[in-house]
Amino acid sequence: MRWSKDIFTYLLFVAIAFLIWWTNAWHKQVTETENSQAVQYANGKHDEAQQMITEKRFELPIEVVDVPQGKSVRVFPSKAEVYVRVRISNYEELSKEDFRVWCTYPASQTDVLVLHVDASEKKSLSIRLEPEEVEYLIEEN
Repeated sequence: MRWSKDIFTYLLFVAIAFLIWWTNAWHKQVTETENSQAVQYANGKHDEAQQMITEKRFELPIEVVDVPQGKSVRVFPSKAEVYVRVRISNYEELSKEDFRVWCTYPASQTDVLVLHVDASEKKSLSIRLEPEEVEYLIEEN
């Protein structure tokens, strides 16, 4: 009986040693993968998702669309600021001409018009308008 207890204890120690070895080997593999990715980033071999991001600002006139004939609309303020988040590598490629700020002639009596922005350039990550809505005055021509 003593002999079977010794073998059981020996097998238990072998199993524990195997688990410790396997855990360390797995952890080493994960660490090597992370280090490899860090080296690729340091060498400039990284994708666009890891590049630094900055913001560019443009001041653009507000255009009113769908104005009926014989009427004109003035908006207050007449210009809006467009803030564009963009990757640093695309910063110089963006220009004022890539964006358009507009609002629609009011179909019903409202206090304000909601502004929209169109971007012809697909390199922007996000676009923010300030202000988001404007007051207006309708004039008969």
